[in-house]
Amino acid sequence: MGYTARVGTPAAGGGGTARRTAIVLAAAAAVAALVGVRGDFPLSDDWSYAYTTRALCREGRLVFLPWVGASLVLQAWYGAALCALLGFSFEVLRASTLVLAAAGAVVFTLLVARLGARGRVLAVTVAALALNPLWVSLSFTFMTDVPCTVAAIGAAYAYARGLGERRLGLVVVGSVLAAAALLIRQHGILVAAAAALAALAAGDRPLAARLRAAAAATALPVAAFVALHVWLLGHSGLPAGYAQKVGEAAGFTVASVVNCAFRGVMYLGLFTAPLLVGVRHPLDAWHPRLMRAALAAVVVLATALWLREGALMFYLTNVLSDLGVGPLTLRDTQFLALGPVVQAGLALTLPLTAVAALGAARLAATWLIGLGRWREPVPAFLLAATALTFAGTLLHARYYFDRYLLLVLPFALALIAVVRPLPAARPRPVVLALLLALYGVAGTHDYLAWNRARFAALAALEAAGVPPAAIDGGVEYNAWRLAAALGTWPSDAEARPGQPPDRRSWWWVVDDRFVLSFRPLAGYTVRRDLAYRRWLPPGTGHVFVLERAVPAAR
Repeated sequence: MGYTARVGTPAAGGGGTARRTAIVLAAAAAVAALVGVRGDFPLSDDWSYAYTTRALCREGRLVFLPWVGASLVLQAWYGAALCALLGFSFEVLRASTLVLAAAGAVVFTLLVARLGARGRVLAVTVAALALNPLWVSLSFTFMTDVPCTVAAIGAAYAYARGLGERRLGLVVVGSVLAAAALLIRQHGILVAAAAALAALAAGDRPLAARLRAAAAATALPVAAFVALHVWLLGHSGLPAGYAQKVGEAAGFTVASVVNCAFRGVMYLGLFTAPLLVGVRHPLDAWHPRLMRAALAAVVVLATALWLREGALMFYLTNVLSDLGVGPLTLRDTQFLALGPVVQAGLALTLPLTAVAALGAARLAATWLIGLGRWREPVPAFLLAATALTFAGTLLHARYYFDRYLLLVLPFALALIAVVRPLPAARPRPVVLALLLALYGVAGTHDYLAWNRARFAALAALEAAGVPPAAIDGGVEYNAWRLAAALGTWPSDAEARPGQPPDRRSWWWVVDDRFVLSFRPLAGYTVRRDLAYRRWLPPGTGHVFVLERAVPAAR
């Protein structure tokens, strides 16, 4: 029946695989060329990971700043190895993530093809991941999200084949890759847990064989997880950021989890919309009541959230925003919470919310329908991996960022290929995939463009003799220049957006004589207006260099 009859069997000959691989790599190279890797500067939180990597490269020791919450070890090691060969720079680290992202897209193509996707459906499924705005944007950083997800995709491919074909060696390969994923971000162990659950659920196999498969799937990841924490506790203790994440997980409330879960499902609905919206599926006819009930529930919840908070997509912060991709980490947006300078408003957020709601309803129904196949190893693995990785994001309910959902996305997309026997993709889903891809690529271009303008302005200030301690250049600049030297770290309350304008920004600002901002600010004189080219409307953006015109705040 559709794809499901072909699960666990090769999708095509070697020629087809080579052709698909070449197309994926060419697309990845085109995106890298369009956006550009140029720029020796940190982005988002990757300054903290780069600090550990540089210390390992130059001093031969792992040093975790209190800001670090991810396990990071493997990423720091391969980053340090590259820097030993090529010299340390953020461009080298950024390029390493782009290479991994391309490899991850190739392996995901192999996975979905093995699940039975063909032709345009296969292309749309791969594009829904590899050209997703989160994937594209984070691929141009040294953040841990893409490397962990790439390792998880590799683990998924090996686990799916090993469980489906009853090949214990491939299950062990999956466990190695799951261990690699958790040594970058701890959530990688959830992939191994999903494989173990699928192995145990296989009803057509003897209990001893199921136990062996479950042990093979989890032994190495569990050993790596234990060894990592024993080493951390014996070496220097858990980094403060790591301990804070544990505290967040322990301090969640039911209301916060439900709130974040709904928002997260809406994002996944938007990201999977090219496969779930605009195509009439057989399952819509087979399960019409479930489909209608799921849609009604999502619409009611979305309406309630809008009436309560006036909230529409994008519900979550960090990477995606109205007419923008990438964190806006300057004083006016990050500290004062004034929002993006240019916004499309309802013209963008209302259609996005509608598409996300329909996609979320169909995705939830697909997962529920898939529960009927929990005794089959491959569907059971994808069901469990989608559920566990999504539940893992909810451990961060106090700071629930959109990028946490990246690890869930490949499993959700692969699950659709198994559970829903999709017809050939028609133009409407292809258009949705292209729109998301264009938004991701154009937004990432703009993200790199304004950061290039910012760091060029900061370099000019430093060349003119202004010390970093007299500049508020945004989170990444001050963090990279001053955080380790000052040794102070913000409290939870201090780091929340929406702070009073009479306070200095929390990110290690000693003297805010000069401030970089997306708009003029009261009490400051505009010294430079750096225009940069945007691919998203309105076509031109601005970064301002401001100088204080009033006495410094106490």
